[in-house]
Amino acid sequence: MPKLMRSLLAWLEGKVAPPAPAAGYRPQPASPPPSPPLPRRAESPLDGDASPLVRPYLLAYERGAERRERTFLYELGVAS
Repeated sequence: MPKLMRSLLAWLEGKVAPPAPAAGYRPQPASPPPSPPLPRRAESPLDGDASPLVRPYLLAYERGAERRERTFLYELGVAS
């Protein structure tokens, strides 16, 4: 163990050449740098006609709002 520590210390101080790589060692190619993040756009209100994926959720929300409003008016006795 002391010999190993002395050789490691000598290598770190630059007195000895670094050890040769092990047999069969292949260095990995450098990975490309990460791409920069996309700029964020300002949030826009939901438009059901602009995106077909939003439309079912928008319809369900509108129907629920109508149902809540109708229930509220019936409870007040305003609607017939």
